[in-house]
Amino acid sequence: MPARLVIPRTSEGSVPPATDGARSVARPSLASLRLVFGVGPGPDEAPTDAAFHPAYTVAMPVVSAGGLDPDGVYEFDAGAQLELLARRATRRRWAVRLELEIVQSAEALNAAELWIRGARADGESLNLRVLGPAEGEALTGGGRRIVIATALAHEPEAARCLGGRFELQLRDAEPDASASVESSALLVDVDLRRYEFEDEGERAP
Repeated sequence: MPARLVIPRTSEGSVPPATDGARSVARPSLASLRLVFGVGPGPDEAPTDAAFHPAYTVAMPVVSAGGLDPDGVYEFDAGAQLELLARRATRRRWAVRLELEIVQSAEALNAAELWIRGARADGESLNLRVLGPAEGEALTGGGRRIVIATALAHEPEAARCLGGRFELQLRDAEPDASASVESSALLVDVDLRRYEFEDEGERAP
């Protein structure tokens, strides 16, 4: 089932006066999309959310929305990379998580929450969470930066299933309720079963 995460508004800035109808604000933007591979604290200890030591980071280019090829999906075979690490770097146990770095402009910091929905490729929950402060980190000149992470995947097939569709929107009310402040939705599609430019017939099973 889709996971939902709500990032609270902040107390920074001033609330604009009310207007008739919904006030439109700039939608959040995707600043970085990355896979972080890491290990547990000891040779026989599996990585956990509380004890995860990053070792390698694979960043997917976000300068072109939806990845580099024309299908509109960010792609990397996370399972193949995790399998390779587990097979060769055997003195530690490995896991991987997907991270989305989101930037929100200053105009709606204290007027709307950031609503995030994520649907994993296999339909299971992504268990989304915020890394660092719950309200994100303030940016010089206004706005904030928020890093969202999935739960860890310890097996190749679980790593491939961390991909899916992420929907991010600013609203001052529940998604199904009428809002007085809202943005358009940012959709981020991620496929962690294949690489950019890979032929359909070469997709991992």
